[in-house]
Amino acid sequence: MQRFRFRLASVLGWRTLELEIEEGKLEALFAERNRREAELTGLGEQEREAERVIERESIDGQALAALDAHRAGLRRSAGRIRAARAECERRIAAQRASVAEAERKVKLLERLKERRLAQWRIEANGELDTLASETFLAKWVRER
Repeated sequence: MQRFRFRLASVLGWRTLELEIEEGKLEALFAERNRREAELTGLGEQEREAERVIERESIDGQALAALDAHRAGLRRSAGRIRAARAECERRIAAQRASVAEAERKVKLLERLKERRLAQWRIEANGELDTLASETFLAKWVRER
């Protein structure tokens, strides 16, 4: 009786590695999105701080104009970050599709391996049954 050997084991290993790589790329995109969110939060805090400065201090026209220019710059930066975050979301969606495809390929090979293993077990049990029958018959003939 031969040991079970899945001939596509190397392909399964390669597909599993491919899945891990795709999942790593997805994690990197999630980290990028989280950085964008943190940047937006920081800009929002800077804008709120500018609002507090206006509320609690009396400022001359020149300082007010500079503060307004600063707030406009913050809004432009926030717009760029939002656009980058939207692009990141698009890439995340595409990467999720890649991960799903890689998972599908791995699961397909795993199911094939399970079917082949089940078939091998049936054949191995058949061989054992045949061997047991032949042994019994040989012993029975010898005893007669």
